[in-house]
Formats: sequence, C-alpha cells, structure tokens
Amino acid sequence: MRYIFVFFIIFNLSNLSGQERYLTQFYGSPITLDPSLTGNFEGNYRINLAYRNQWAHNFENPYSVFQGNVDLNFNLGLKSQKVHDIASAGIYFAHDKVGILSYGNTEMGLAGSYHKALGPNQFISGGLYLSLNQRNSNFTNVTFEDQFNGEDGYTQPTAENLAENNFAFFDQGIGVNYSNYQVNQHGFNVGVAVAHLSRPEASFYKRDPDAEENTPSFRLPMKYTVHAGGRIILDDFMSLFPKGMYQKQGAFDMATVGLTLKTDVYFWSIHTGVFARGAGVHNKYNFDSAGFLLGLEYNNWQVGVSYDIGFPGIAQYSRNQGSLEITLSYFGLYINDDLLCPTF
Repeated sequence: MRYIFVFFIIFNLSNLSGQERYLTQFYGSPITLDPSLTGNFEGNYRINLAYRNQWAHNFENPYSVFQGNVDLNFNLGLKSQKVHDIASAGIYFAHDKVGILSYGNTEMGLAGSYHKALGPNQFISGGLYLSLNQRNSNFTNVTFEDQFNGEDGYTQPTAENLAENNFAFFDQGIGVNYSNYQVNQHGFNVGVAVAHLSRPEASFYKRDPDAEENTPSFRLPMKYTVHAGGRIILDDFMSLFPKGMYQKQGAFDMATVGLTLKTDVYFWSIHTGVFARGAGVHNKYNFDSAGFLLGLEYNNWQVGVSYDIGFPGIAQYSRNQGSLEITLSYFGLYINDDLLCPTF
C-alpha cells in the first residue's frame, strides 16, 4: 500500500511542478501576461489586483490564485512634445495553492519596458521580467501504511523517504507589444511573450541535496503567449472590445477568446462580456469552459467580476462546477480612457 502512496506523491509533484497561473480576465494582470505591457496605460502609475478561486464547491482544497502589481510611467521628452517615448518599471507578486498537499507557488518579480512612440498613441513596446520563485508542499495531510498504530489511527512516524518540501529558483521572460489606440477611433494591440527562458529546475526530488544522480529532472518548458485586443466604437456611448490569448507550453496549449461591451452611463462605464476557452494536448483540442463578465468603471477605478462554467457542468449547473474571478485596478493621474491596451 505504501508504494501506491509514494507513486501518488511522485506523480502529483511532477505534474504540479508544471502548474501555471491562468486568468480569464487576462488583461486584468498585464505584467504577468506580458512584461512589455508594464506601463501600458494612460497615467503615471497603476495598481492591479486579481483573485481566482476554482472549483471551490467541489474540492476541500480548491485551486486559488492571487496576483498584484504596481507599475510606473516615466515620460521621456518635453511636455510640449505631442509624441514622446515612455519608460516603465513595475513590481509584482503572485501566489497560488492547490490540493491536499497544499502545493503552492509564490513569485516576486521586477519588470521593465520601453515604449517607442511611432506616432500619437501608437507604440512598439519591449519588456522583460526577472523573478524569484518559491515552491512548497505540505506532507502533514498524507499518511502511509507504516504510520498505523494498530488501534485507532496513523500516529506513528513514517520511514518513507519524502522530498524536500521547499525550494526556490530564479526565472526570466521577455515580451513585445504593438498598440495603436487613437482618440475616439477604433484601435488594437497585439503582443508576444516568452516565459521561463532559462528553463529552471522544478522537481522537488531533483533539488533534494541527497538526491541520486538518476533522479528524474523536470525543467519548466518555455511558455509562449500570443495576445491581442481591440476597440470598436459603436457610438458616443458604446464600444466593443474583442480580445484573445493563445498559450503553448510543452505539449499543452490553450486559447481564450472574449468580447465585452462597454456602455457609458453618466459618470459610470459598465462592461458586460462573454469568454470561451479551449485547451488541448498534442494539438487535440476541447472547449472546456465559458465565462461571463461584469465590470464597472468610475473615475480612476475599475473592477471586474467573472464566472467560468466548465462545459461538463453547464448541464449540471447546480453542482457549482465553476471558477470565480475578481480584478481591481486603480490608475493614478488618469488622463483619459484611450488606454494603450484593453483592461479586464
């Protein structure tokens, strides 16, 4: 029996080592999506917070994500100039946790970007991030056969050789983005990002100081992200924002597409939208979820709430097979709503 437990732990740690954070509102956490989006907004500084809780009613320890970032803009050039370059810098924090082992990732990073002006409200941007990552797990909720005390529980120590439950590594990534959002006109942006450039070692067992030479290694595959968004102005009070994202990492890939409608009502702006996501392995795809969004803007504040329903759960909605997501943004010295890229 204990060999089954050991196999279970090894199998899960190897798979969880590849765990990556995901947001339906992917533009709600721009720095972690693409470092070239650092400072990609109108204003002097921006604060973004995002929280995702997945399958909360189906598992005792559901998957949860928290992300936050602050980024600043520095105009390069005279204030009298209509067109000038922008340099940007930011810091971010991200944490996720899942499962009976409380497997968690904590990431703290710095990001920077340079936005080269090609014309009024038209930029080509390049960015990079450097981060320190910590991964940990908790074996206290796992028991083995040799821990049974013969009477009423698993209270004895185990002789199983468990891996170190905590390690850290450095990570890096780059990105490029083009944006063209003219005042009161249609606009669009498109970007490409690559994460895990050095393919850091992510195996708990391989990083154990007592690990044998033949211990299997697991290096994080590079993650490739392509994202795009746009604005279609319908009239003085309504605009459409199509957006999409494609990610590929090793044998796995995923695509998310969405469309939101922005309606201006007095001093408020209301966003309503829908999303669909598909995922696959070795180019075999399945649409696995649909999402619905409600967002509000007021002055310098933006808040978005979305809920995803797994396709197997659409016919069984009462089972609450879904994911709740909340994003919050604040723009300091906000100039106008001609953002360099969409939000939410």
